[in-house]
Amino acid sequence: MKEPVKFGLILLLFCAISAGLLAFVNSFTAPVIAQAELEATLESYKVIFGDEADNFEEYDSEKLEKIKETYPEIQSVFVATKAGETIGYGVNFEATGFGGSMTNAIGFLLEDDKIAGFRNISNAETKGFGTKIEEESYYSTYVGKSAKGDLVIEAQPNGENEVLLLSGATVSSKAVLVGDNIAIKAYQEFLKESK
Repeated sequence: MKEPVKFGLILLLFCAISAGLLAFVNSFTAPVIAQAELEATLESYKVIFGDEADNFEEYDSEKLEKIKETYPEIQSVFVATKAGETIGYGVNFEATGFGGSMTNAIGFLLEDDKIAGFRNISNAETKGFGTKIEEESYYSTYVGKSAKGDLVIEAQPNGENEVLLLSGATVSSKAVLVGDNIAIKAYQEFLKESK
């Protein structure tokens, strides 16, 4: 009876030490990872908005928390400005694709409620299939689309609310689409009128 208790206590001690070491290492790496993701996001928005915007600032944290209460998939929001005037918003959202969690960025222009563009920030999708969401042939179908209502996916996207259905990667396409439509709802309900 004493041996199992002894081994149990030793195992408990090893687990506690391991957990402590992991927490210690995480305290150093978490800020570095967060900074790298922020830099990737800002670079994405510079490409998405192009000459339309010259600066991006993080959205008010209290207002962001209210958005997250309604739409927990929204990770962050950025205010896009040109010469100090708000011209649109960038919304990062999480979606679950074939390979698991992915982070995507979509930009909205206040003028005419148009989509400025889309970029994938990170994913674990299958190379050559789901990773097509990183390619220009996919994200170029977002530019100028309407942000007045839900988007749909089509093999030949021609309508103002249609984006590309990726052949062989329908799970990835549909996952991004769900997140897109959540971001559009958040834009319409919380961001559009907060200018």
